[in-house]
Amino acid sequence: MMKKANFAKWAGLWLLVASLPLMGIAEPPDITVDVVSKGAFVIFFLKNYENRDFQCASIRVEATVKDKDEQVALRTIMARNISLPAGSLEIKVEAGKEVIGALTNEMNQPRIVTLRKLTYRCDLYKKVFRDRLKDGSKGPEMVWIPAGTFRMGDIQGGGEDDEKPVHRVSVSRFAIGKYEVTFAEYDKFAQATGRKKPDDEGWGRGNRPVINVSWHDATAYAEWLSQQTGKQYRLPSEAEWEYAARAKTETARYWGNNPDEACRYANVADKTAKQKFSTWTIHNCTDGYVYTAPVGHFKPNNFGLFDMLGNVWEWTCSLYENKYSGKEQQCLIKSPSKSSNLVLRGGSWNFDARRTRTAYRFRRQPTERNWYVGFRLARLP
Repeated sequence: MMKKANFAKWAGLWLLVASLPLMGIAEPPDITVDVVSKGAFVIFFLKNYENRDFQCASIRVEATVKDKDEQVALRTIMARNISLPAGSLEIKVEAGKEVIGALTNEMNQPRIVTLRKLTYRCDLYKKVFRDRLKDGSKGPEMVWIPAGTFRMGDIQGGGEDDEKPVHRVSVSRFAIGKYEVTFAEYDKFAQATGRKKPDDEGWGRGNRPVINVSWHDATAYAEWLSQQTGKQYRLPSEAEWEYAARAKTETARYWGNNPDEACRYANVADKTAKQKFSTWTIHNCTDGYVYTAPVGHFKPNNFGLFDMLGNVWEWTCSLYENKYSGKEQQCLIKSPSKSSNLVLRGGSWNFDARRTRTAYRFRRQPTERNWYVGFRLARLP
């Protein structure tokens, strides 16, 4: 085993130097990392004695591998994106199995025999962040969503056939927009790329959610933002969207099961809209908006996300199927055909309670633009 005393001075200095430019840490945090070899892999042991959360972007150790024929190979074994909550007594992370597995094609029963040069980088964990664009301005506010497993679909019963079967889905850590993408954010992209700006229907631009954008428009914005920031932005998958919207709840809506409580949390078809659209079926409450509302006007869910229900439907990167089969967990890696249907989620300002539920699914073709459809982005670690 490599004792932490052997690395404390050197690794602590490395951590301070690496973290200062990014996070502004004034003192080296009290974090320790140790490593032990198990022959076919290593185990990293992490401890955080501080009352602040950290995220370890990478932990590396150099390994000497030897086989029965005395062949020797040098390899770097690495773990990435390890969450280190405040006061973590010990977190164990296994790494390197794939390294030894690959060497079995070249060596006779390779095993790790020595370890050296343990290095790591851990930064203060910021739940809400904004990446910088090339001109120095900041991109949309994003919220880190922890990895987890949830039940997806018509948990309450009485929903639509395409919300079935209810099934367990595991989601890796990712970030998602704190708000729906606004006109101000999209217009900046449109101006920079020479695209036509979408029509706001006379309801206002600025911090209102962008509307009249196709799936291709939303994807183009994500690609531009990726180029501007050097980070990987995209639309959320349908599973990521529902996981983020539920925010650890299993009720019909993230505020509970009563649709008439919607107006504290969402811009929906309500008594305000009924004054203009007298034939509508509405929520029995008043949200104050006939059409779209400025983002962030209503109460957020438990993850700190606003307007996950209501305001505008949100494009995802998942193909629609009328029964869950696994595609809800996937993102398209190539452009869909014009006849394909992509999933939208969340309901909008003009939809009733039956369709303003966390599990409800909507679909449109990728070229369609509508005055009740917008989007929010996801970002990978």
